[in-house]
Amino acid sequence: MTEDLQSGRSYQAQGPGAKRWLSLLLAVVVMAAVFFYLNQPTPYYVTRPGSAIELRPIVAVEGGNKSKEAGTFMLTTVRMGEANRLWYWYAKMSPDVELMEKELVVQKGETDEDYTRRELAVMDNSQKIAEAVAFRLAGYEVKIEKRGVVVMGTIAGMPAKNVLQVGDVITAVDQQKITDANDMLKSLAGKKAGDVVQLTFLRDDKPQQATLKLAPLPGEPTRAGIGIQQDNDQLIEVPKQVTISADGIGGPSAGLMFTLEIYNQLLQDQDLTKGYRIAGTGTISADGTVGRIGGINHKVVAADAADAEIFFAPDDSQGEPSNYAEAVQTAKRIGTHMKIVPVKTVDDAIAFLKTLPPKR
Repeated sequence: MTEDLQSGRSYQAQGPGAKRWLSLLLAVVVMAAVFFYLNQPTPYYVTRPGSAIELRPIVAVEGGNKSKEAGTFMLTTVRMGEANRLWYWYAKMSPDVELMEKELVVQKGETDEDYTRRELAVMDNSQKIAEAVAFRLAGYEVKIEKRGVVVMGTIAGMPAKNVLQVGDVITAVDQQKITDANDMLKSLAGKKAGDVVQLTFLRDDKPQQATLKLAPLPGEPTRAGIGIQQDNDQLIEVPKQVTISADGIGGPSAGLMFTLEIYNQLLQDQDLTKGYRIAGTGTISADGTVGRIGGINHKVVAADAADAEIFFAPDDSQGEPSNYAEAVQTAKRIGTHMKIVPVKTVDDAIAFLKTLPPKR
């Protein structure tokens, strides 16, 4: 204890222990501030390599033979989430992490639930088309019936926003049957903002109706519409039951790989895998065309991490560079020995697999 001779008061001198506590408190405050700063949201989503998922355990075809598969087909995924400042700065430094503006992922006025429903609806449609293509390749008769226009999203501020939901199927406009997107376009041609239309649609396979007043389309003030993102809805019937357990995976990009797995299971005495680990990506159309997808660089990294030996990449003409060119560039960057194979159609993939010697 020391004494202040002028005032007569005494006090405890601050020793090394008090200074350590003060330094610790200051460090905690600084760390909390840094954590708060780095955890703040940004106007971006971050994308990075996901995983390569083997299809044999999650795809089952009635009467199919998958026990013969000596190798495996794999779909590939991309991980995506909202980017805080930490992810933002990490993406600036890592070649395997990318930033995407939010409006390129989640549409204006779209909730996270809407986005998830849209992605799962697209995945479901992709699976159905894959079934149709695979069964036709195997020589089976497939029934495809156009049912209408499926709602894949609604635009903020437009008439459909609080009326229609992702997954609804529009079957008629003003009592006129709608079978596809072209019919939808024709039904609204010539109409102007303020005109009223009556929609008939299916929600969970139950018919409903709604009356909407048309509004100018964003970016196209001379055209009027209800404000939806749409796709053709098709009722596809194949002669055998197909079960796909792909819970939590959305989007259309696994179409090619689902087609190959289903087709391979339908081949009773052949095995297209021939002992290889085969990954890939690409949408699938009813005519077997393989389409462009996003994030193929991340998918190449994911496939390499899963020890894939072959990777099918869409050889598309919709972008520059093509998916295939992007895949080759990524493969060179990471130094993989995986063979990148360009495909324009599912027939290209099958033709390549048939030329492979069985793996020893």
